[in-house]
Amino acid sequence: MAEASDDSVSRNEILAQFQDITGFHDVEKCRSVLEQHNWDIETAVQDTLNEAEGSQPVFHPRQNSFECSDDEDNTSSGTNSVTENHVTENSGRTSDTTGDPAVTAVAQRGNQSWLYWFLSLPLLPFRFGSSVFTDVLGWIARLLWPTAFQARTTPLEDVLQFKAEFEKEFGSVHPTFYQGSYSQALDDAKRELRFLLVYLHSSEHQDTDQFCSSTMTNEGFREYVNGNMLFWAANVKSPEGYKVSRALREATYPFLALICLRDNRMTVVGRMEGIMTVDRYISLLARLIEDNEPALVAARVDRQERTHAQRLRDEQDEAYYESVRADQEKERKKREEEDRKRQEEETKRQKEEAKRNRAQSIAQERVDRKCGIPEEPEKSNPDSLRVLIKLSNGKRLERRFLKSHSLQALYDFVFCHDESPSEFVLVSNFPRKVYAVDSSNEDQTLEDAGIEADALLFVQNIEDESDSD
Repeated sequence: MAEASDDSVSRNEILAQFQDITGFHDVEKCRSVLEQHNWDIETAVQDTLNEAEGSQPVFHPRQNSFECSDDEDNTSSGTNSVTENHVTENSGRTSDTTGDPAVTAVAQRGNQSWLYWFLSLPLLPFRFGSSVFTDVLGWIARLLWPTAFQARTTPLEDVLQFKAEFEKEFGSVHPTFYQGSYSQALDDAKRELRFLLVYLHSSEHQDTDQFCSSTMTNEGFREYVNGNMLFWAANVKSPEGYKVSRALREATYPFLALICLRDNRMTVVGRMEGIMTVDRYISLLARLIEDNEPALVAARVDRQERTHAQRLRDEQDEAYYESVRADQEKERKKREEEDRKRQEEETKRQKEEAKRNRAQSIAQERVDRKCGIPEEPEKSNPDSLRVLIKLSNGKRLERRFLKSHSLQALYDFVFCHDESPSEFVLVSNFPRKVYAVDSSNEDQTLEDAGIEADALLFVQNIEDESDSD
């Protein structure tokens, strides 16, 4: 009877503490919640707060979809044992890019022995109060200034620092860490159409060391993860890990999330929370991959089809552009040919016009020069000279000049003849001598030039040479 009375008093104290923490005034409701949790005030408060926030219960999740039939083996920790794992459809936790439901695997803890709780009961209020105070204070600090106590680092530095700390404490045997930010890992997984496994590490959680030493360093786990997916990990205390933690909203640790491409979005398709055996982790991952592999296969086929279609469009565009370039080249050559012909015609027209103008000019010049030719002297004049001139066409010209007449007068006489070339020089054969008129001998007389009576001069046409020049 005394033991029953003591048990009733302790439960009343737990009931009162539960009412103070949760603020519930309904005694029967509080009692019912505590009875569901075997009067474990910590788990009852945690589940009650989770339900108030709209989150999934951590220690006693609702089994609203399906339950795995296989029970899990107890872990070798010795302090906490892992009981049956439940897989539920979690509609509240998704990736940071979509709202599709994800499969969640949560490890549930068994009840501690009555002796453990009896010995820890006197310290329970102090432990609970300090825990609540620490959590509330940390929550307020993170809410007001999330990075107040964190050094400014880049996402890559956070990932590399966690990798170095992990290898220092647990060794180098582990899945290959993706060395980049979370967004880069998502982009690579999406581009390569691969699964991405995300691990959030909390050094303060009691199961973290056991998970790292028994699962992360397990050779089978390492080979399976490396062979089937990308692996990204970070400490939730780092800025990058904290940001991912806020996006994935994990409930407990150790925490793993499997992400893949669904409906063209990176979606969390599986969540594993709490400590499990290595075989359980691998079986859950294999099951999730089997369920979601068709979506990736469809995405690969769709991408190949789009790539093939794009390649065909590129080839068609290239052929079209090549045809356009060929047409443009033909048009350019055609324009060049037309321009060349037009230029030749214009040049020919200009030459003909210049030739006509020259002929008119020569004709006018002959008329003008003819007026300046001195009169032919009498044959009986002792100073007269008879000059014979042979044109290039064989025709002979004959005329008398005075010795005092200028050489230019002789040139004008020849020039004014219709059959004479427009440009010429007078030469003699024996001895050969050229009688040229230039600016230095404009006033030279026939006598000074050495032309004697009955002299025979030949007209040498230099008009062709001038035209060619």
